[in-house]
Amino acid sequence: MRYFLAVLAVVAIGVTMWMCTHNVAEPDGEDSNCVIAGQLDSLFSTIFTSDTEPGGYALLIKDDTVVYRYVRGLANLDTKEAIDENTRFNFTSGSKIFAAASLLMLAEWGLTSLDDSLSLYFPEFSEDFFKQITIRDILTHSSGLPDLRPTESSEWSNYIKDNASVFANSEDYRLYGTSEEYIKCFKSIRELHYKPGTHYSRNDAAYVLVAPLVERISGEPYDIWVRENIFRRAGVENICYINPGAPVPAGAHGYRRVNPTTSAKTTFKSADGKWEEYDYGEAPFFITKADRGAFITPAEFVKWKRAYYGGKVLNDTSFNAIFNTYIPTSRPNVSFGLGCALYNPEGSPMCEYHLDRNGGFTSIEGSFPDKNLHYLVLSNRNDWDFYHVTDELRRLLKLADYFDSKAAL
Repeated sequence: MRYFLAVLAVVAIGVTMWMCTHNVAEPDGEDSNCVIAGQLDSLFSTIFTSDTEPGGYALLIKDDTVVYRYVRGLANLDTKEAIDENTRFNFTSGSKIFAAASLLMLAEWGLTSLDDSLSLYFPEFSEDFFKQITIRDILTHSSGLPDLRPTESSEWSNYIKDNASVFANSEDYRLYGTSEEYIKCFKSIRELHYKPGTHYSRNDAAYVLVAPLVERISGEPYDIWVRENIFRRAGVENICYINPGAPVPAGAHGYRRVNPTTSAKTTFKSADGKWEEYDYGEAPFFITKADRGAFITPAEFVKWKRAYYGGKVLNDTSFNAIFNTYIPTSRPNVSFGLGCALYNPEGSPMCEYHLDRNGGFTSIEGSFPDKNLHYLVLSNRNDWDFYHVTDELRRLLKLADYFDSKAAL
C-alpha cells in the first residue's frame, strides 16, 4: 500500500512542474495536460466564484507531482490579501491525521498500546465503563461516550452556575476554553450510548481527549510534541495549531454569509455587508486541537503527503493499520479506520479521506493509497456541500480513468 518517493531528480522536476495549473484570478496561460482539467474547473468555479470574496485552493497530486490546482478568492476580506499556496487554512477534520499518527508513534516506541483503556490515563474518570474504552475506540469514533459539552451560550450559563470555570470570567468561552475544562464534562457521564467498539459516531466526543492523552503519555504539550516528532520528521515547518489569543501567521480568516437575525454586531463584516468573520472566537471547536485545531498551507499539504506516504513518519505496520476497516458508518461503502474515513466501493480503489467544516472553514482531502493519488480542497467559506464535491471528485477521477498511472501524462 505504501509507495516510496521517486529518485531525487524526478522529484525535483515534479515539485516545480504544474502539469495543469489554473488560477481564475490570474490566468497563467499554461497548456493543460490534466485529462479532467475542464471538468474540475467547472466544479470549483461554482464554489469559488469571485476574486473579491472568500475562496479556496484545490489541487491534485499524482505520483509525487502536483498535476492540477485551482485557486481563487481572498484570504482576508479586511486586508484584501489573496489566497495562495502559502495561505494557512484550518484543516478541520484533517487534523485527525496528525493525532492518529502521534498515538501510533507512541505505540511504536512502546509507551502505550491502542488496546490500553482510557481509565489507565484518566484515573479521574471513576465509572467502570471507562475501563472498557480503549485508545483504538477513541481513534475510530466508537467510544460510546455521550457528548455533554456545553456548546451554546445558554448551556454555558447553566454550566458555570455549578462549576468553577474560566468561562465565568470570559465573554468568549469558545476562544478561551481549555481541554481541561472539557475533561470535567466526562466526569459527569453516568452511562454509555452503546458498547465501545460496536458503533460509529461521526461527532464522537472522546476525540477531545486525544490531545491530553498524548500529553499524559509523552509528558509534553500536544502541539510541541507533534511539531518535534511528527512535523519535523516529515519535513514540514508551516503546520501549526490554534492557540487562544495568538494570531495564525499568514492565516486566512473563516467567513459565513451574514444572517441579519443571528449576526453578532461586534463581528467583522465585509464592506458589501454579505460576509462576516466566523472563526477563532466566533466559532466552536477550535480548542480541540487533535480534532480540528491544525492550520495547514497547500504547499505543506503536498510535502506532508509525500513524507507520510513515503515512509518518513510511521513504520509499515503502523501505517498499514490505519487502513483497516474497523467500524462501518451510515454512508454506503464507508467505514472508519484509525482517525480517518475509508471509502471502498466495489470496482474502485480504496480512498482514505476527511471532510468537515469548522466555523467559516471547510475542507476536504483524500488519498488513494494504491494509486499514488491525493486531492485537497481548503477554503475559508462554509457555504458549499463538501459531501457533493467529494463524490463529484471521485466520479470525475473514475470517469477519466485517472486511477490508471498513465492517465495523467
